[in-house]
Amino acid sequence: MSFLFFLLIVQVLSILLSLMKFISHKFMISVVRFSYASFLLFSGFVKLIDPLGFSYKLQEYFEVFGFDFLIPFSLLMSIFVILFEMFLGICLILGIHVRKIVWGNLMLMVFFTFLTFFSAYFNKVTDCGCFGDFMKLDPWTSFTKDIYLLIISFLLLFSQQYITPLTKSIKMNNGVLLISFIILLFIPIHALSFLPFIDFRPYKIGVDIIKDKNLPKNAKQDVFKDVWYYEVNGEIKEYSTDDEPWKIDGAIFKDRSTLLVSKGDEPKIKDFDLVDEITDVNMTDSILNMDKVILVISHDIQKTNIAGHQKIHNLLSNISKESIIPVYGLSSSSIDEIKNKLSISDLLYQYFLVDQTTLKTMIRANPGIFLLQDGIVIEKMHWRDLPDDISMIMH
Repeated sequence: MSFLFFLLIVQVLSILLSLMKFISHKFMISVVRFSYASFLLFSGFVKLIDPLGFSYKLQEYFEVFGFDFLIPFSLLMSIFVILFEMFLGICLILGIHVRKIVWGNLMLMVFFTFLTFFSAYFNKVTDCGCFGDFMKLDPWTSFTKDIYLLIISFLLLFSQQYITPLTKSIKMNNGVLLISFIILLFIPIHALSFLPFIDFRPYKIGVDIIKDKNLPKNAKQDVFKDVWYYEVNGEIKEYSTDDEPWKIDGAIFKDRSTLLVSKGDEPKIKDFDLVDEITDVNMTDSILNMDKVILVISHDIQKTNIAGHQKIHNLLSNISKESIIPVYGLSSSSIDEIKNKLSISDLLYQYFLVDQTTLKTMIRANPGIFLLQDGIVIEKMHWRDLPDDISMIMH
């Protein structure tokens, strides 16, 4: 966050100094160019390490706009948009393909500004996903940020003549682009094949789920106000609680509504509820207070990897039989759906129902495993990362 504020201050200061004639317009554009390119690279990188997360955000927008037919392509579109954003930054730093870059950047910012305005005005998507899980911005803050970046984009567009190449060597520029493409393409492939190598989500290793499910004592609370509707002299009017409309002679109560004045703080972890499908009992506290427990997570059993389940079953079968450590499955699917998909009549371990979005946030694998100790995330692994010996992850 401090890095982004630093870039903002540098840009604003350079623009002001240029307007005051302390620095040349060309020098100001150079400062804005490199700082803005750094922003694009940073914004793209925090999404690139977790392309699935950004694809889930795109799916939210597709559902809101009624473009459900695009949902199957959300992952490919996620990677394309992220790589496009980062290549804009790289080319802006190199100072090559300037005309195409400034126009491409402007179109990208117009697109993002529209999305953030839509999110803010209609309150449909409460987080734009601009910085992945690294940083969450409320809709209006995100829209304000994009308005500023849109101004910077226009500034670069109308001053593109001052954006000159760092080097005139076409061979070197093409080499940098090729190497960058290979490196940047490797990151999402690795993240999708295993797990993101940097985890910004609420369930990263070391997190105390019990603690993060609750708000601290000094947390900001929601502020509400009551609106009273009373009929006075044949006319229904709105009153606040301070007006004490019930004391008005002849006033007849009609209705009351409660409005949210300001939103308070929210716990870092929400919707972490484990429910026994058969008994309808909430098992959350029981699981979180276990000394150690292994959780097998499959957010959507219909889309799960069968080979991955088989590998997990082979690894955990001895533990389950010897009752060394409890093992439970978490899924948004029913027990019957799980049995049908895995083609088994009896489950190796009991499954609990959990919200699908929560499971997607917990681990970017379908399936994957979690190791909890007293509610603290000790280990999380993609099924492809599982060792041959379970003791290697038991620490």
